[in-house]
Amino acid sequence: MRPTGIVADKAKAILTIAWDDGEVSQLPFKVLSDMCPCATCAAERNNPDPLKIIRPRSYELEAINSVGNYAINIMWKGGCRFGIYSWEYLREISGLINRSSGTSAD
Repeated sequence: MRPTGIVADKAKAILTIAWDDGEVSQLPFKVLSDMCPCATCAAERNNPDPLKIIRPRSYELEAINSVGNYAINIMWKGGCRFGIYSWEYLREISGLINRSSGTSAD
């Protein structure tokens, strides 16, 4: 499973990924930023302390860079710059969005 095309629509704040199996994922920037897989963001999300300090999130895309043949790095303006989103993780996020909206990715 690999993307055949990736388009970032900054006006709509949506990342669209066309996959080699014909599936198309529409991933809102907010969801991608909130689910950033970097160690710092994951630690913030998983911290059970009710008094934890949470950094403000940025939902404005600065850049997308390829990482080998397996992922992209998404950099957020004024926010995280270290998230490496593997193709599998992006499909997982897409599946979560589809399940929560009642649509099927199959």
